[in-house]
Amino acid sequence: MIRRLCFLCILPLLISSLMLAQHGGSGYTIVRADYGAGSRWRDVTSRVNSLVQGDSLSFRVTNEALGGDPAPEEHKTLRLQVRAVGGQLKTLSYREKDTVNLPIAIAAGGWDGRWGSGLQITRAQYGAGTRMWDVTDRVRSQMRNNQLSLRVSNDTMGGDPAEGSRKMLTVWYTDHGRSAQATINEGDYLNLGMGSAAPPLATQLGGLRILRAEYGVGERLLDVTNRLSAQVQGDQLSLRITNETMGGDPAEEHAKQLTVWYWYNGRTARVVVPEKSTLALPASSFDAIGNLHVMRAQYGADYRFLDVTRLLNSSMQGDQLTLRITNENMGGDPAPERPKILTVFYVYNGQPARVTVNEKDTLNLPGAGGTGWTSTPGQLQILRAVYGIGDLGMDVTGRVAAQIRGDTLNFPVNGESMGGDPAPGQVKRLKVIYLWQGLRYETNVPEKGVLSLP
Repeated sequence: MIRRLCFLCILPLLISSLMLAQHGGSGYTIVRADYGAGSRWRDVTSRVNSLVQGDSLSFRVTNEALGGDPAPEEHKTLRLQVRAVGGQLKTLSYREKDTVNLPIAIAAGGWDGRWGSGLQITRAQYGAGTRMWDVTDRVRSQMRNNQLSLRVSNDTMGGDPAEGSRKMLTVWYTDHGRSAQATINEGDYLNLGMGSAAPPLATQLGGLRILRAEYGVGERLLDVTNRLSAQVQGDQLSLRITNETMGGDPAEEHAKQLTVWYWYNGRTARVVVPEKSTLALPASSFDAIGNLHVMRAQYGADYRFLDVTRLLNSSMQGDQLTLRITNENMGGDPAPERPKILTVFYVYNGQPARVTVNEKDTLNLPGAGGTGWTSTPGQLQILRAVYGIGDLGMDVTGRVAAQIRGDTLNFPVNGESMGGDPAPGQVKRLKVIYLWQGLRYETNVPEKGVLSLP
């Protein structure tokens, strides 16, 4: 009897110890909290931080505790993004009516000197828009005595990934154990580890970044990532979605939509906006995305591809994906008798990457094979271009392809540039099917318009 009573006395301590071991044992900082379901989510970061008592967070996930019901009649989830003392980020998920029990190190944005020391470069990218180089090793090599002072230029970064564009260096790093991010314009200086205090939370989490944006319907899409990124001002974006603002009409006579994957304050999210509506970022209603998410994936050869985005996302298990690339696993053979490749654009812990895998090889995500949006020559390829109307059209594939300059294309569409007029007196269009970074796209440009790719 006495032994039983002693065991019951120490049982809470054992449970507490196991809980600490499960979650790292050293306490967490709450970075962000979202509560909801489907496309209806609410930012409850402040609410969750207000529930912290001393060095612990313990509460039941209910509408009452979190300040309301963002998705009536749906089973909701609380997603917590937390940072460990060592600086690592992780996402914890709790279903409605579950109980949250977490050891807390300090309040968000606090600083109590308990973090580690030293400067460590986690990742570095240099370029503009989707044309980025991974320069992590190059930046790391410039560190001296846990400090880094470096002028950002094509010379120091090892080349020019985006000729004619204004470039930026983005560095993800830890200093005294705190994760942070710095973005430096070309020509300016990067200075890290110079005895400064821990950076403010806004700097640690980063502002609004467009990870990927596509406009169209079905497989008839335009990559408008660069176009949207250029419109971000003060970590906000407001833009009416039309063919004009998106740079073309990829699917005539069809209702189109804009899909945007973005990163904001420690959260990766996706929002879908119908044509003729207004995009407002950061969005109040969004689809929250897990640590690993495939944004776009195509399997095939030449101009014949299958979109396998949903297939890959449905095959994930615990933020991991391992899959042998065969016609059977990809849902069919889009290009018989041709060696095929799988191209995957994905995001992992807020970082976009791309990987290509040959047929009969194995895809592993996340993996060392993933790269940023590198600017390899030949990433823009014109597969087919036709100028005219209806049956009155002329093949101008070679003429359009000859206008590519440094993986970009920008020129007026008229009878002179197209080499003739296949339908005098009628309003014509230029229809273009092209590859960009291994993915197939399609766009239409009216006569007297301008073709601008990507």
